[in-house]
Amino acid sequence: MSRKVEPRYDTTGKLIQEHDVLKDEETGEMALIVQAENKAGVSGLAVQNTIIGLGDWLDVYPDGVWTIVGNAGTSAPQD
Repeated sequence: MSRKVEPRYDTTGKLIQEHDVLKDEETGEMALIVQAENKAGVSGLAVQNTIIGLGDWLDVYPDGVWTIVGNAGTSAPQD
């Protein structure tokens, strides 16, 4: 059986999307949003930080836990 991860919104009501960089306002933890899929057929957005061992589906967190602080897909102009 397959399942899609449910969307979530940050502390300001903005939809969390792939490559968003997030901060947990309660713990200060930082995370990156990535696309993932497992053998059980669950697919969608996941919260990941391999440095601290964080790896969960986004929808295990309620809306308003995370604040979007940027997007890793953004690039700065080169001089």
